[in-house]
Amino acid sequence: MDKITKITPISRKNNESKTDSAKLKAYLGFEYIKLKKDVNGLDYNIDHLREFGKNQRYIITLARKINKDTFIYNFFVEGDKLTDFFESCFNGKIEGDIIDIDKLQPENLA
Repeated sequence: MDKITKITPISRKNNESKTDSAKLKAYLGFEYIKLKKDVNGLDYNIDHLREFGKNQRYIITLARKINKDTFIYNFFVEGDKLTDFFESCFNGKIEGDIIDIDKLQPENLA
């Protein structure tokens, strides 16, 4: 499968061309795309983004081998505790290999 190197914005309210695209970049060996505005051409609000992130919930799945047995651990992590969870993984308080991170979808969307 070919790597994605450009992403075209869905729509813009301002006069930017739909052919403008965000370029895939790399930092410390990780690829990323920097988004300057939302799909409506509006600036991001850091306070709203932080509040949104705090209210998310994730299932983080770890695989762990103990003696001859392999186990799967599903951790339910609130968005405001995500950094604490990863720090616990990296400093050895929580053991295992991260094999999946899934965002829980909010209930009652309709």
